[in-house]
Amino acid sequence: MRKLVFAMTVAAVLVVSVPVASAAGGVAYKGKTSGGHTVTFKYSKGKLRNFVTGVPMQCLSIQGGGAPISGVELWNFKWVDLGLKDYKFSETSKPSFHYNEVTRNHTVTAVRGRGRTIRGGIRVQYSFLIPKYPIGTFSVYSCLGSMRFSAKPVR
Repeated sequence: MRKLVFAMTVAAVLVVSVPVASAAGGVAYKGKTSGGHTVTFKYSKGKLRNFVTGVPMQCLSIQGGGAPISGVELWNFKWVDLGLKDYKFSETSKPSFHYNEVTRNHTVTAVRGRGRTIRGGIRVQYSFLIPKYPIGTFSVYSCLGSMRFSAKPVR
């Protein structure tokens, strides 16, 4: 009798824990970008959640007279839909290369590849002003970055 009760208890715990685990966060993915940076996210219900990666950026002074700026732009969002094809959106936030908020324009592609691999690309564009001497003059910088990524489930 004790063995039957124990077996039923274990079965009940397993049945209850499986939906809770899948609802808690989904499947963790990790991969690389074309720029060599790590990309991480969790896939659940057709969305890539807690998407974090770096996008290589180049910022150039449009009018000349300014030094070029290059580096990595941190790119993180709460969720991105899977199956996007050139999805474009804009948002206002603080970039890595400037001290004020700017309007960043994004183009995102995310599709399921062979097997369980998820592939895609991200393109980021924005511009900003840097004041210079004499007072009232500015250098206009335009920044552009793009990368491709590929990620597989973490084992």
